[in-house]
Amino acid sequence: MNQKTILGLLGAVGVSLVAVFGCSELPTGPADSNRMPVKGITLVDWTSNGYETPESLTQINDISLLGANMVTFIVTVYQSDSRASEFRVDPDKTPTQTAIANAIVRAKSLSFPLEVSIKPHIDLDNGDWRGDISPRDPAHWFDQYKAFIVDWARFAEAMRVEQFVVGTELAGTLEHESRWCDVIRDVRSVYSGELIYAASWDEAPLVPFWPDLDVVGVNFYAPVSKRLQTNRLDLLAGWQPWLSRIRLLHKKAGREILLTEIGYRSVDGAGMHPYDFRRQASVDFQEQADLYWAALEATGDKPWIRGMYWWNWFANGSGTDLSTDYTPRRKPAERELDDAWER
Repeated sequence: MNQKTILGLLGAVGVSLVAVFGCSELPTGPADSNRMPVKGITLVDWTSNGYETPESLTQINDISLLGANMVTFIVTVYQSDSRASEFRVDPDKTPTQTAIANAIVRAKSLSFPLEVSIKPHIDLDNGDWRGDISPRDPAHWFDQYKAFIVDWARFAEAMRVEQFVVGTELAGTLEHESRWCDVIRDVRSVYSGELIYAASWDEAPLVPFWPDLDVVGVNFYAPVSKRLQTNRLDLLAGWQPWLSRIRLLHKKAGREILLTEIGYRSVDGAGMHPYDFRRQASVDFQEQADLYWAALEATGDKPWIRGMYWWNWFANGSGTDLSTDYTPRRKPAERELDDAWER
């Protein structure tokens, strides 16, 4: 029985793997994920023209050289609070279609071209989670949302974008299934590419309209560790129960799973609270790298997982040195991607 088989058996029952292998035998080689169809990075920007700056175009090239084959661009609009029945395009913070068009042209013209996904977000002014959005007037909100999404879907079709996300983490609106089906139907009428909804990891089993989409999208920020001091084998064991749940979701929905977001901050304890972007903690580049390795290794041989988009990479090239944010750029986690995604 080889080491990978032993890891799988022990991980499935939650046994600590350090007891089996000495510290000198902890895995350090590249994770096995190069066969994944989607090896993606989410390039983030919250300005009107940041995606078309020279620095952003450089970052797109660097993402390609890293071994990625897809890039996601986010389009963020803003809502005053979770109960509001309207949202707005912010002229200073919402990317323009011109800016994203220039980024798409860049991505597709590289020596190693990148396929593209467009992923709309709604952020709340008060900092609350978008999953709490539950408008007082659902009909009005959905009318506005449909117009917004269809406009961007039409743009995606014109730019030959391969994937389009019809919604991101809008758990509070799932009870309006018929309205979501209307949105999806209207998007289908103008867009011929792959259609996805990006559900939060705890929202995904509740989404009623998976059969209307091509792929099940999951923003995966589930905890894979229960303690501050951990190692790669413990993290791999921490993935096992989540893999079982993801596979069950795949079977129930009858669709492949795409991790539309996955990421870890470069801080101590990042594997315990992947979703917490505000928590104060000390810098820990190695834990971030270990979490990248575990995620790539755990999912790399699962045919029902299409791949993943790592959150995140800043279009302006920031987030390096001693930063505690999610980006892997110029951190040991970047080397994990470079090794795993070797061309």
